[in-house]
Amino acid sequence: MSRSLVRLLFIVAPVAVIPFVSATTRATPRVARTTWDSIYSVAQAGRGESSYAKTCARCHGAALGGGDEATPLVGSSFLGNWNGQAVSDLQKRIIETMPSDTVGIYDRKLVTDVIAFMLKANGFPAGAADLTVEPDSLKTITITTEKKTP
Repeated sequence: MSRSLVRLLFIVAPVAVIPFVSATTRATPRVARTTWDSIYSVAQAGRGESSYAKTCARCHGAALGGGDEATPLVGSSFLGNWNGQAVSDLQKRIIETMPSDTVGIYDRKLVTDVIAFMLKANGFPAGAADLTVEPDSLKTITITTEKKTP
């Protein structure tokens, strides 16, 4: 092989390999989960219930059934609106639109705890770990009305 060809290989080969190495060293994708996969803890739902009573019940009602201008957060109306959407979308909606008179005052932890309470109230099972507050992780969890079959 000529020297110029060898030099060219030393220049071109790394450029060709870098995208392959980069693609193979990325974090493995998270497994998609649903609200039926026990994604929140009983303790978190308890914190969420307490926070809900202090911050949300004045508009959405003590039983999450909605009010004059507030939508229900439990039952077929709520589930019909959110079925197939990511939990991150619900978290974002609450953070960006609630409470309607002072938007944006709730932190991510409070909102996520309230979501855990809403999941409990809608009959989704609790698990051992808290629902994460991280939006990127919540993107992998889908709200679904249908249970997975084993």
